[in-house]
Amino acid sequence: MRNILVATDFSDVSKNAVKYAASLSEYLGATLHLLNVYESTLYYTAEMPYTAVESAEKLAREEAEKKMEHLKASISKSFPGLSLETEIKRGVSAESITDFADHINADLVVAGATGAGVVERTLIGSTTTAIINKSKKLVLIVPEGIKFEGVSKIVYATDLHDDNIQAANDLALFARPLNAEIVFLLVDNKIRTDSEELSEEMSERIHKHVKYPKISGYVCTDPLVTNGIDLFVKKSNAEMVCMLTHHRKFPRMLWDKSLTTKFAYHTHVPLLVMHAAEV
Repeated sequence: MRNILVATDFSDVSKNAVKYAASLSEYLGATLHLLNVYESTLYYTAEMPYTAVESAEKLAREEAEKKMEHLKASISKSFPGLSLETEIKRGVSAESITDFADHINADLVVAGATGAGVVERTLIGSTTTAIINKSKKLVLIVPEGIKFEGVSKIVYATDLHDDNIQAANDLALFARPLNAEIVFLLVDNKIRTDSEELSEEMSERIHKHVKYPKISGYVCTDPLVTNGIDLFVKKSNAEMVCMLTHHRKFPRMLWDKSLTTKFAYHTHVPLLVMHAAEV
């Protein structure tokens, strides 16, 4: 992993994501790119003189530059050996962030999220959701207050479909330099009598298609999938959860009301989002 991009609006939540991304970048020996996308707060009308428009744009830019310099100095002081680049752009946040990620060939895009209630208050209709939906890069959502202290275990929530199994090889590229174990987790929301057979099938398929030495698989039962994931993550002391999304299916799959009771359960660990290949 060579380039990690973290988007910041200079809020406390995004600054926490920056610190997490800086620690991760330092650990991996990657270059960290700090990006702020600002939007002018002034609503223009046809009657306004161009000088007023120009002045507002200049003021917004200068304010962003001042905050970025302060953040850069803070990160450089805390991580003196870190390769650090900064960029400020004017535009629509999600589009500018995903375009810049493509421009620098980012391996990972990092964004922050607030604590309990993250889905309703921060992700729905937010820049973070837009990044997830628009970007084809790995996206890491960092909850409020989380610090990077290494990643030894990543829980990969899977439905055992072929695309989920195959995508685990991409997850392995992320997990390998961290020396992290990938724990496949199937949450069965139905009462079954063939759980042992299901576990054996899961193990066979994983080991057949995923070429990574540190893997394991578990099946647990819970009527709420997100609750099952949360309980397992807490029990296993995993530092990260990973999910595979499909661009067109993602909002319905992850945020519909039944699952939404829900993803706030997962805010105590970062969420790594992989994107399925478009068909």
